[in-house]
Amino acid sequence: MALSFTILGTGALGGFYGSRLLQSGATVQFIAHSDVAFIREHGLRVDSPLGDVHHQPVAVYAADEAIPPADVVCIALKTTQNHLLPELLAPLVHDNTVLLNLQNGLTLEDELAAWFPHANIIAGLCFLCANKLGHGHIAHLDYGLVSFAPRDERSAAWIPQLLAAFAAAGIPVESQPELTTARWRKLLWNIPFNGLSVLLNMNTDGLMADAEATALAEQLMAEVSTGAAACGVQFADDFPAQLLETTRRMKPYAPSMRLDYLAKRELEIEYLYRRPLREVARHGVRLPAVEAITRLLSSTDRHNRLV
Repeated sequence: MALSFTILGTGALGGFYGSRLLQSGATVQFIAHSDVAFIREHGLRVDSPLGDVHHQPVAVYAADEAIPPADVVCIALKTTQNHLLPELLAPLVHDNTVLLNLQNGLTLEDELAAWFPHANIIAGLCFLCANKLGHGHIAHLDYGLVSFAPRDERSAAWIPQLLAAFAAAGIPVESQPELTTARWRKLLWNIPFNGLSVLLNMNTDGLMADAEATALAEQLMAEVSTGAAACGVQFADDFPAQLLETTRRMKPYAPSMRLDYLAKRELEIEYLYRRPLREVARHGVRLPAVEAITRLLSSTDRHNRLV
């Protein structure tokens, strides 16, 4: 049976993956905020090296409207909106609903399980370079891999169907056997490069071209590796170097946190920085450089949004 999807959040992430699923013939509906009226009138546009596409009409809803049920609810909101999730998800979660969390960061899957114990909770870790250019307009720059990691054995039964649905949409996919490992692997890139892109005012190409910036990224990666190990996750010795080389080859890219900073939106500090630090502290370990960058980001974010 083909899966149906609700995309909660129609930004760069939700817009891109929702578009790919639509192109494959899947049933996809979007929940948007400021874009609802625009997408209803003008549709959803995605510019991509895979081919530009314009979807019109699009099934798009505001969160307070009656929304048809779907097999899979993809959580593609910014983590700064996670306090709204219990209310937003409540009408969308039915018996056996899959909650596919496409966000970055740590611990949301546990919160989802507490709020919705009968849901099937799966992390979808996205390796994607994409930006939102305007209302209903997404630019896909590079990559797109989604790694699926289940929270428990019951949820794991859905992984083959998700792999098949995303692969049919031309999305590279893989499965990860263990959620905690998958999350820390993603943090190994996100913690250094999101934060440094804001604090040093550079895109990825600038960071990799600057020896001091690259050294800072390496220092942060070493600390994240220490934190992961404290939580029972061991990286291969060459994994950080592989990520650095991938970033060096990446098309010039502004990480999502840098775009949020430039737009004076609240930065996603809680789930990307404070939650990992909290988890590591439970094991009696401190990460001084990560603590420092967290404080700097918090201060920078606060002052940026006051201006």
